[in-house]
Amino acid sequence: MSTLQVVISKLTVISLLMLLSACGAESQAPEQELRLQQVREIDLQQLPSAGWALSNSVIQLSFCRDRMNTALLAEREELRRWRLVGEASAFPTGRDEGLQQLAELYVKHDVLLYQLSGNFGSQLYRLAYRPNEPEPNIFNAFAKIGRDASICYSSLDAND
Repeated sequence: MSTLQVVISKLTVISLLMLLSACGAESQAPEQELRLQQVREIDLQQLPSAGWALSNSVIQLSFCRDRMNTALLAEREELRRWRLVGEASAFPTGRDEGLQQLAELYVKHDVLLYQLSGNFGSQLYRLAYRPNEPEPNIFNAFAKIGRDASICYSSLDAND
């Protein structure tokens, strides 16, 4: 085999690998976008509702990036007021970055978090799920999320 044939063969293999990886990335992008849309939809609602139930237990999380904690900064009463309006424009402009982080956790761990409150250090969440489905196992969800590299602190209040 000549040097030119070897180079062409290697370029062909590299091109095919790049094409396959691009196809994989495209198939992941719609799922990420769908999950982000679900997180945004949930974030606008007052829960529990006819379409969504909430876990009894509360998970406290602190993201390793202060920017995420700031993006999710909201007192319980603020969240209630924003959600009563039911429009994304009622929320602070930087909140979407925090919702994107919650969507990433949803994609990676299949855990849909509903924020109860948040300060500069951490946020409180309940798990959101469809009422016709069994309540997610809070301990499994806590273990998965707590091991995520984006989380620096987590705690569980299973008696709430």
